[in-house]
Amino acid sequence: MEKTAKVIEMKQDEVKTEIALIKKDISTIKDNHLAHIEKDMNRIHTKVDKIDSRLWWIAGIIIAATVGPLIAGMFT
Repeated sequence: MEKTAKVIEMKQDEVKTEIALIKKDISTIKDNHLAHIEKDMNRIHTKVDKIDSRLWWIAGIIIAATVGPLIAGMFT
């Protein structure tokens, strides 16, 4: 009976230690890694916005290059 109580107590100590480690890891992730991830996402978002803008300009130029001669051909 005494041995099982000691084993249970040891298991409880192990569980408490594991919980403390998990809490520490969660704290580290929240305080450190999430800030870096957010910064990286903002940087990527800015790059995507620039690419999106460039693609719209390219699409506009292609449309103008296609439609311009068609309209000019209607008046000649």
